[in-house]
Amino acid sequence: MILHSTLSAFADVHLSYEELYRTESGDICLFFWMAGVDSAAFETAVEDDPTVTDLRRLTASDSMSLYRVDFTPYGRDRSTFSRWSEDDVVLLEADGTHDGWQLRMRFPDRATLIEYREAYTDMDCPFFLLSLYRETDPERTGETALTSRQRDALLTAYESGYFEIPRRLSQKELGAQLDVSSQSISERLRRAISALIESTIRRN
Repeated sequence: MILHSTLSAFADVHLSYEELYRTESGDICLFFWMAGVDSAAFETAVEDDPTVTDLRRLTASDSMSLYRVDFTPYGRDRSTFSRWSEDDVVLLEADGTHDGWQLRMRFPDRATLIEYREAYTDMDCPFFLLSLYRETDPERTGETALTSRQRDALLTAYESGYFEIPRRLSQKELGAQLDVSSQSISERLRRAISALIESTIRRN
């Protein structure tokens, strides 16, 4: 489990997933917000965590900080991320606490979900399924297929003129409005548009 030793060290820590992607060099980068504990103590714990390396604090407010980490080889072995694209699996939300990670993911079918459950248990990672639902409602709108962050990104981009020709603001300026990096806003918009296409055009 990624950042397991760090999460275990703090009773009040709360991590909120921002972005996860693979770089051209093959590294897996995780962006997340941290709240609930002192930043210095948190950073010290991350330095000793075997699953991640190269911790960077990108920005901070009074209550939370945005970090980036790279997975170590051990961390990559403890993650199923490398299989997501080929298995059509999408991470929608993720929250880390002292008790571990709680994820909301979209799987193409039940068989793939079972394969992932077995993959986690084979690595001695606890796996508890809290809820399961099937997207069967033909009237389900594209908006409900989006996470709250994706919806906010799309609305802000639209209302700020990002999609106009010519654009009224750059990708960097859009990211600044949402307090995320240019790379993060690009990834979030791509995921949001992909989710809308999947839930509207392809569904119909």
